[in-house]
Amino acid sequence: MKKKNLFLFTPWFMGVLFIVFAMSMAFATFYENDFGAEAAKAMVYDTKWFELIMLLMVVNLVGQIFTFKLYKKAKLSILLFHLAFVLIIIGAGITRYLGFEGVMHIREGMTQDICTSRDSYLNFSISDTKGIDLFSDSKKLKINSANKMKYKKSAEVQDVEYNIKLKDFLPNASQTIIDVPIGEPMVSLAVSMGRMGQENVLLRKGEIKNIRGILFGFVKQDSVDVNIVFDGDSYKIQSKLGINEMSMAGQQAVSHDRNTLVTLENMKIYQISGLTVVLNKATKKGVLKAVNVDAQKQITGKSALVFELGYGNKTTELYLWRGQGFNNSIIFENGNHLVQVKFSSLEVKLPFSLKLDDFVLDRYPGSSSPSSYKSNVILLDSEDNVNMPYSIYMNHILKYKGWRFYQSSYDRDEKGTILSVNKDFAGMMVTYFGYFMLFLFIVLSMINKKSAFRTATKNFFKSTAGKAGLVLTFLIASSFAVNAQNLTTQNSKLVVDKKIASDFGKILVQDQKGRTEPLYTLSSDILRKVSRENSIDGYTPMQVFMGIYFDFQNWSNVPLIKVSNSDLKKMIGIRGDYAAFTDLINMQTNAYKLRQSVSLAYEKPAGARNKFDKEVIKVDERLNICYMIYIGEFMKVFPVNDPNYKWFPPNDAFNHASNSEDSLYLKNIFTVYSEAIRTGNYNTAEEARNSIIKYQRKFAQYELPSEGKIKAEVFYYKANIYDRLFPFYTTVGFILLFILLYGIIAQKKEQIIVTRVFTGFLVLGFLFHTLGLAIRWYVSGHAPMSNGFESLVFISWVTIVVGFIFGRRSSFIIAATAVLAGFTLLVAHLSFMDPEITNLVPVLKSYWLTLHVSVIISSYGFFGLGAIIGIIVLILYALTNNKNKASILLTIEELTVINFKALTIGLYLLTIGTFLGAIWANESWGRYWGWDPKETWSLITMIVYSFVIHSRMISGLKGFFSFNLQALFGFSSVLMTYFGVNYYLSGLHSYAGGDPVPVPNFVYVSVLLLVSLSLFAYWKKRAVVNDH
Repeated sequence: MKKKNLFLFTPWFMGVLFIVFAMSMAFATFYENDFGAEAAKAMVYDTKWFELIMLLMVVNLVGQIFTFKLYKKAKLSILLFHLAFVLIIIGAGITRYLGFEGVMHIREGMTQDICTSRDSYLNFSISDTKGIDLFSDSKKLKINSANKMKYKKSAEVQDVEYNIKLKDFLPNASQTIIDVPIGEPMVSLAVSMGRMGQENVLLRKGEIKNIRGILFGFVKQDSVDVNIVFDGDSYKIQSKLGINEMSMAGQQAVSHDRNTLVTLENMKIYQISGLTVVLNKATKKGVLKAVNVDAQKQITGKSALVFELGYGNKTTELYLWRGQGFNNSIIFENGNHLVQVKFSSLEVKLPFSLKLDDFVLDRYPGSSSPSSYKSNVILLDSEDNVNMPYSIYMNHILKYKGWRFYQSSYDRDEKGTILSVNKDFAGMMVTYFGYFMLFLFIVLSMINKKSAFRTATKNFFKSTAGKAGLVLTFLIASSFAVNAQNLTTQNSKLVVDKKIASDFGKILVQDQKGRTEPLYTLSSDILRKVSRENSIDGYTPMQVFMGIYFDFQNWSNVPLIKVSNSDLKKMIGIRGDYAAFTDLINMQTNAYKLRQSVSLAYEKPAGARNKFDKEVIKVDERLNICYMIYIGEFMKVFPVNDPNYKWFPPNDAFNHASNSEDSLYLKNIFTVYSEAIRTGNYNTAEEARNSIIKYQRKFAQYELPSEGKIKAEVFYYKANIYDRLFPFYTTVGFILLFILLYGIIAQKKEQIIVTRVFTGFLVLGFLFHTLGLAIRWYVSGHAPMSNGFESLVFISWVTIVVGFIFGRRSSFIIAATAVLAGFTLLVAHLSFMDPEITNLVPVLKSYWLTLHVSVIISSYGFFGLGAIIGIIVLILYALTNNKNKASILLTIEELTVINFKALTIGLYLLTIGTFLGAIWANESWGRYWGWDPKETWSLITMIVYSFVIHSRMISGLKGFFSFNLQALFGFSSVLMTYFGVNYYLSGLHSYAGGDPVPVPNFVYVSVLLLVSLSLFAYWKKRAVVNDH
C-alpha cells in the first residue's frame, strides 16, 4: 500500500516533538533550581530518551526535505539552513561521546602535566595485601540527591564472591555511633568555641583529630593535648591544658590540674583552653553510621555514599565520605583481600607540561573586585623541543596539539591558578561549521525570493478549521505620567543652590564597588536606594546628599526613607510613605525603634521571612545608608599613597598623607567649602572645589575619567531620559492606537497626516533614547547590555527600530511598538531593577558577548511586536460586526503577514544570538553548551517560535486567529528567558541575589485579561466572522 507521507516525516509529528522537547527542557530548569545541575542532567539532559527526541527531530527534518522537495534549486538556501541544525546536533554528539573536559591546578613555580576530568567516576577494586590488582571496575556517576543513582557489581576473586550495591546517597550527612554486638570502643563529643559554632567529634581507638588548633586523641597522652582513656568500664578525659568541670544543673565548677584523669559523663561540661566539651555518647562496642541531617537545622559540609558489600556469606555497610578532610575513598579488609571503593575524577597525563611562572590578578582601584587575571605559563614539550612562554587569560586561550587551556579560577592566596582543559577538535569543528552554515543561509533565506519569508501572503493562513491550544502569559502594565515634585525651601535646613550642588557633583568619588565616578552619580544611586525616587520635594540628589553630609542635624528631620509596609508605618508612627531619620532613632537617647524587629528578621532563615521582615530589613538598610552619608563613609574623594589605589574620605585621608602640608590641606578643605556655602561665599566654594579636582588629578595612581566623560555622566543622570520616555512612548502609542481602531470601526479612511505627526513624535523620542544609550556606553566603557536595566533599555530601543522598519506597511505597527517600548522601559524602572552603572567582571569583557547579547536582545523586539500585533488582532476580532467585518478582516490579513515576517526575523536573530553565545562560552571557558538555564530557555524560545512559524503547516492550527494567538502567548517564553531565568532560577546568568523577586500582581491581572480577551475574540470569530 503506497503511503504519501510516513508518520515520522509529517509536520504534525514535528509539532509533537517540538512540544515534548521544549517541555522536557523547561521541566529540567525548574528541577535544577530545586535539586542542582547534576540532578537535572541525570533526570533529563544526559538520558537516552532525551537523545532519542533529538534524533527523531533530525529524522523528521530529513524526511520533510523530501516531502517538501527542499532539494530543488529554488529552495537550496532553505535546505542548507535546515541541514545546519543537523550538523550542530552531530557536532554535539561528537563532543558528548568523544570530547574531554577537565581541570588543571598549578602553583607558582610548579610544573604540571596531569589534569583531572570534570566527570567523576566510581571505582570498585579488589587487590591482595601486596597491592596486586585482582579485579577492577569503573563507571561514570553523577552525584545528585533528587533521583536514585544506580551501581551494582559482582565479582568472584580467588573463590570468594563479592557483591556491591550503591544503597543510598546522603547529601548532608553526619556520623553517629550505634551500639552493635561486635564493635570497638568510641566516643562522640560536642566541641564549641564561643560563637564559632559546634563541631561533633567522633574518636575511635588510635585516632587523633585537630579541633581549632588543639589535638584530641584516643591514644597515648604524650602525643595529644586532650586524650580519651578507656579502662574497660568507663571513659575518662585528661588534658595537658587543665580541665574545668561543671554540671549542666549549674553547680560550682571544679578545676582539675594538668594530666588529671577526669571521668567523662553525660550532663557535664568540660572547659579546656577556651573550648567547651560535652559528651554526646560513649560506647564499648559500636560502629560509625552515616545519617542524613536536616539542612535547615545544620549544614554539615559532608555527604556520604552508602554501599552494601556482600563477601562470602556476610554483608556489611560501607560509607564513602565526601567533603573537606576526606579522600573520597574507603578500604575494607577481608582476609588477604583489600576492597577499595573510590569516587574521584580521572587523572589524564598530557604529552607535554605547563609551568606557572606567575599568576597576576588586577583589581578595580580601591576594591577587592577582580578586573582581570591571567596566568603566565611556560609550555614545555621535550619531544618536540618546545619551550614557549604564553599568557592565558579570559578569552585568550592556549592551544596546543588539540588541547585548549582556559583561565578559569585561582587560589585564594593568589599563588596558584585553575585552568579549564578541553580536547574536542572534531566536535568543535563540526559544530562551528554548522554555526557558519546557519548564519550564512539565514541571510540567503531572507533574500531568496522563493523562501517563506519573501513569499508570505494572507493565503499562508487561510483554513477551514481554526483551533488554538496555547494559554500562557504576557506582561502588561501602564503608566502615563511622571509625578512632578515642586521645589520647596525650608529655612531651618541647609539647601545648597542647584548649580553649586551640580558643580560639586562633578568631583570624582570611589564607590563601594571600586568604580571611579562623579559624586552626582553616587548621590543619584543613593537617593534611589533610600527613597525610590530621583528627587525629593524638588531637591536634586546632590542637594539631598550635601544637605545630609553638611547639615545632618536639620536634614535628619526630613522624611526621606521609603517605607512600604502599612504595619511598619504604624510601628514607626508615620502616616505617609516616608520616614525621617528621627522617626526611627531618638537623637537624645539613641533608641532605635526597629532594633528588636531587625534582630528578629535577620535571625530567621531567608525563606522564612514574611513581607514585614523583608521591609524591616530594607528600611534598616536605608537608615544605615543615611547614617553613612553623615559620617562620610561614601565621601571617598581623596587619593593617597595606597597599594590598592584606595581613596579615603576627608575625616581619614589626612592620616594617610605623605607630608604635613598635604595632611593639613586634606583635614581642612571640606571645612572651608562647608563654611563657604553656608555663608553664600560661592567664589571661595568654587576655588575649594577646583582645588579638590586638581588634587585628584595630581595624586590619582591610575587614569581618571576625562572631563568630557564626567560632564556626560552628570548630564545623563540629571536628564533622567528613560524616566521621561516611558510615559511619552505609551501616551503617543495609545493615542495613535485608539485613533486607528476608531477609524476601522467607523469605516473611515486612514488618517495619514495624523500618523505622520505621531511618527514624528516617536522619532524625537527615539533620538533622545539613542542619545541616552550612547552616553551610557561612552561613560561606562562597555556596551550597555551588562545587567537587567541596560538590556531592557536596549530592547525598548530595538522595538522602536522594528516599528520604523514595518511601520510603512501598517500604521498599527507604529502604535504597537510605541506602547511596547514604553512598557519595556516601565519594567526597567521597577524596584528590582538597578540602573546603576557598574564595572564589568572579567568574563564579560568580550566582543563575542557584545555580539551575543545585542543580537539576542534585538530578537526580543521583533517577538514583542508579534505579541502586540496578536493583541491588536484579538481586539479587532472582538470588535467585529456585520457592518465593519470586511474592513476589519482586511486589516487582520495585513497585520498577520507582517506578524509572520516579524517573528521570522526574530527567530533568525535569536538563533544567531544563541549560537554566538555558544561561541563566546567556548572561547571563555571551553564549553559551548552546558545546559545553563539561560541558554536552555533561549533554546526553548527557539523551539516555541519554530512551532509558531511552522504551525501553518499543521492541520488544525492553520488560520489567522490561531497564528496571532500563538504569537501572543508564545511571548511568555521570551519573558521566562529574560525575567524567569534572571530573577527566579539559579544559574550563570542570574542577576538576582538572595530572595527571589515576588511576582508583581499586575502579571496575574494581565494573564486573566488576555485569556478573557482571547475567549471573547474566539467567540466573536465563530459567531460573526464564520471561520474566516
